[in-house]
Amino acid sequence: MKLIYPMQTAPIAADVPKARKVYFEVFGCQMNKLDAELMLEGLLQKGYHLVHDPEEAGVILYNTCSVRERAEERALMRMASFKRRKKEEPDLILGLTGCVAQHKQDELTEKAPWIDLVVGTREFDRLPELIAEARGSREALLATEMDSPLEFFRQRNLGPNQWHAFVSVMRGCDMVCTYCIVPTTRGKEVSRPPEVILDEVRRLADSGVREITFLGQTVNSYGKRLGAGVGLDTLLRGVEEIDGIERCHFITSHPRFLRPKLIQAMAECSKVMDYLHLPVQSGSDDVLARMKRTYDRSFYLHVIDRLREQIPDITLATDFIVGFPGETEAEFETSLSLIDEVGFDHGYVFQYSPRPGTASADRMLDDIPLEVKKKRNHLLLESLTNQGGIRNQRFVGRQVEVLAEGPSKSNAERWSGRARDHRTVIWDAQADEIAGSFVVVEVDHVSAATLYGNRVAGPRSRPILPCTP
Repeated sequence: MKLIYPMQTAPIAADVPKARKVYFEVFGCQMNKLDAELMLEGLLQKGYHLVHDPEEAGVILYNTCSVRERAEERALMRMASFKRRKKEEPDLILGLTGCVAQHKQDELTEKAPWIDLVVGTREFDRLPELIAEARGSREALLATEMDSPLEFFRQRNLGPNQWHAFVSVMRGCDMVCTYCIVPTTRGKEVSRPPEVILDEVRRLADSGVREITFLGQTVNSYGKRLGAGVGLDTLLRGVEEIDGIERCHFITSHPRFLRPKLIQAMAECSKVMDYLHLPVQSGSDDVLARMKRTYDRSFYLHVIDRLREQIPDITLATDFIVGFPGETEAEFETSLSLIDEVGFDHGYVFQYSPRPGTASADRMLDDIPLEVKKKRNHLLLESLTNQGGIRNQRFVGRQVEVLAEGPSKSNAERWSGRARDHRTVIWDAQADEIAGSFVVVEVDHVSAATLYGNRVAGPRSRPILPCTP
């Protein structure tokens, strides 16, 4: 996926040298996309310019992902396509950043010697100086120290939507889930100070951002090592006091850390969205134990009960992994039954694939045939979809507040946006629609994933300030 940044729509001056033009493509999760924004911020401050055609660029960067195998493969294939051009243009800088760069640094420099720069997940704040250093080096430059203090000062929102911004609250992960490569690629958990985060949110609000998404690998464990009393609830209550921000939510949470004071803050803070993504991964205690998820089915259900006691109408999303090593048919059936027991609004299903360097890949046999994984994937998705359609019915006849995002991809005569619980809402466009404004839609019918209706109020908006270098 190529990021198009709104501030880069103006033509670049003709006298900007090619060496100062950067082509940047990012793959993978939301954290990767935010990291790309932060890297671009540093480059722009040093006089680089973003271009959307790699042929125009003197610096070509790919921010990579080790969690999603296809994303890793695509990034490496794209980089290989520039091998011939590198021979013709020796001053061209080719760089890989992110999780794959961190995890496979030695393999990359051996198999792809035409790559100039390999930058890991804890040193990307030095990217401009690393590019300058790589220009004078005959060998690939590695910047993959995990103990480096990652420091950045974010002045603006460079994401694709000027009214929404992701904000990193922590880096790394202390968990030991056997299928996950994140602790290897991103290191131990480090939380940013709350005052630094909230200052960043204020600057984003001043530029017109209305909605904030806090990011972390286990975001609800935020605050570890910062002192007693500091947690994700601290940030939620801090955002409540910031003018301009009207919505806030966070991803991705771990069931172990959904503690009472966090649930209370979610219930009491008016800006916190009525939505939670809480991956369960499996409904089987034995599978959860092999995954080392640190909870069992009854604990997960207890957390859901506590959550719904204080936020009865909350929208719940989850993740499942099917085909984990040793998963029996009976264990898979427990995941199916959990969908009915919890009442998820929607969810994601992933087929297990061993990631080199993880405990499950090193110590467990990937013994579930691909056709079985596909069948289980289909059955879980079908169950989640059916339940999503049933749960959406409760919105028929309701009026919902929607943050308008723009014309629907499937029909330009309709507009699309997100409700307060993160549901997609579609309505017939009117002449005065404004992206980034709030409207009220009365729902008249639903599908498994979407609410449909007519706009009855809006738009309500305030000016979005231009992003200026």
